[in-house]
Amino acid sequence: MVCIIQEDEISYNTELLDLRNDFVFRSFFISANYLLIDFLNTILDFKIIKADIINSGLEIIHSDDKFSRLVLKVETENGERINIEIQLQIHEAFPERILMYWAKMYATQDKKGKYSKELNKAIQIIITDFKLLPKSNYYSKFLIIDGEDGTVFSEHLQLYVLELSKLDVNRLDQTNKLEKWLLFLKADKKTKEALALESSLMKDALDEIERISQDPKTVEIASSREFFLKDQLQREVDALNRGREEGKEEVIFPMYELGISVRKIANVTGFSIEKVERVIEHKF
Repeated sequence: MVCIIQEDEISYNTELLDLRNDFVFRSFFISANYLLIDFLNTILDFKIIKADIINSGLEIIHSDDKFSRLVLKVETENGERINIEIQLQIHEAFPERILMYWAKMYATQDKKGKYSKELNKAIQIIITDFKLLPKSNYYSKFLIIDGEDGTVFSEHLQLYVLELSKLDVNRLDQTNKLEKWLLFLKADKKTKEALALESSLMKDALDEIERISQDPKTVEIASSREFFLKDQLQREVDALNRGREEGKEEVIFPMYELGISVRKIANVTGFSIEKVERVIEHKF
């Protein structure tokens, strides 16, 4: 069957919860483990048969938790650790933050008293709804390699980036399995229903998102999460605008508390990096 994809911007996500909402994304895959395994197998370059959820609890989102971050953490049958995260907006020092989370995930294995040779792969999967990398392809895989000849230093560090905004699909019959999954994450209900006709697995995925979209508690938390993220973004924008308009020392520390880098604060306010650092140190 050939289906032409046309997304209606007006009716976008009016009936189903948006799977790009990190709480909805996490809830969806936690409640349907076999869908999670299938999704991961379309991304990874090796197959898994088991994906145990490490952080299975569904937290209530608190509006005053400015560092809130929802990540789906799983462990495979061979002990590989995988973090899956979906992000709608780019943040300051986003790549560095992802590396920090990967390092923490890898290092926590050592707490079990393992020998170094017993440590397993730590895999970070980042799904973005914005353009992160200067390339046209939506799929990227990163390893530690030799810059001269491409020799891989270790397979233990694996970082996958999937950029939804670069997914360019017009016909379902011209998509691979990963593209179908990514399209399912971002598309409206009409396209999700078309995907459900393509396979029984996609039909199960549609049934699952319909089920959780009818759960009042899930809907309430998803809505709160969406408002919280929008509010955080607006606060960062407001802080930057205040800095541009006033250029006063009073805005430096609030901007720093929002996670804006010292260099960016200096660029916005017109102060030197040294002056920005002195103001921040004085506050502490």
